[in-house]
Amino acid sequence: MKTTTQNPQSFFVKNKDLIIVGGTIVVIVGAGLTWYYLKKKKDTTSDNVISDPITLSGTTASKYTKQQLSRTGISTKPKYSNSGYPIKYGSQHRDVIILQRYLKIYKENLGKTGTNKDGVDGKFGALTLKAAKKRLGKSVFTENDINGMRKATKTIKR
Repeated sequence: MKTTTQNPQSFFVKNKDLIIVGGTIVVIVGAGLTWYYLKKKKDTTSDNVISDPITLSGTTASKYTKQQLSRTGISTKPKYSNSGYPIKYGSQHRDVIILQRYLKIYKENLGKTGTNKDGVDGKFGALTLKAAKKRLGKSVFTENDINGMRKATKTIKR
């Protein structure tokens, strides 16, 4: 007499339909969440475009987005350039310190960077841009603008 032993079916063979349905659900939920996240991110960046080009002596400030401007809530950082004039968002220049000291006269919040932890660090970032637009009404500064600020800060210090 011959006995046949039946191999027990594996878990995957028994539950093949459940595995396929579960995998499909996971893929659909993942795609839905990705779509929602990307749509939300696209809506926030497209709604926050600041398009007020300011012309000073033949130069035009390019359009900035709040993603480029807001350094407190978003992790991207501006690419600083050491080029001369005009001084604009993203500049790192010794004359940015003059601009920042001038804005500190108006008690503007420039952050906690710099040697004295008062925000005067020589980098034209988001907080400097916000304060400059609020107090001075512009975002791009020429050499004449900086010289006027330099003269004003020296006059006030005396």
